[in-house]
Amino acid sequence: MKRAGESAASVQVAATTLSASPPPPAVPAAPTGVTATGGANQATLSWSAVSGATSYNVYWSTTSGVTTTTGTRIAGVTSPFVHTGLSAGTAYFYVVTAASSAGESGPSVQTTATTTAAAINGAALYAANCQGCHGTLATSSKRTRTASQIASAIANVGSMTGINLTPAQITAIAAALL
Repeated sequence: MKRAGESAASVQVAATTLSASPPPPAVPAAPTGVTATGGANQATLSWSAVSGATSYNVYWSTTSGVTTTTGTRIAGVTSPFVHTGLSAGTAYFYVVTAASSAGESGPSVQTTATTTAAAINGAALYAANCQGCHGTLATSSKRTRTASQIASAIANVGSMTGINLTPAQITAIAAALL
């Protein structure tokens, strides 16, 4: 077997290696230090900032064990976050996640807050229901009336039987009359 000879050299070429690409951004860590405080028909949540996070998501439920799949999501919030329009006297459960262009973190540790009822404005109730007959709050002839006396008058005086106030509202009016 006869071997052929070597060919002529090819045209010279050059190549430059590319520098290593930076690693893709990492998904942020889950928020820590998450707290929730109940207020009048609202809850206020706070948490520590997470490095690399561009936004945060809150997941909530009225059932313990809230997760990112079982909770209702509120996206793009910041700390502190005030969750409004809640039912009074109800426990709300929360987890928070951090988000960036790389994705969403796992959830924080669950926290909870129980709401309170909004304060009842006795002066406003008096103005709306009593002032027409009994004068302004400051000059009312009914000053120092107790809640029991006001409730009895509403139930027994013919011109007041159409007034529909809860016991808490009547107590607020009595407090305003003091």
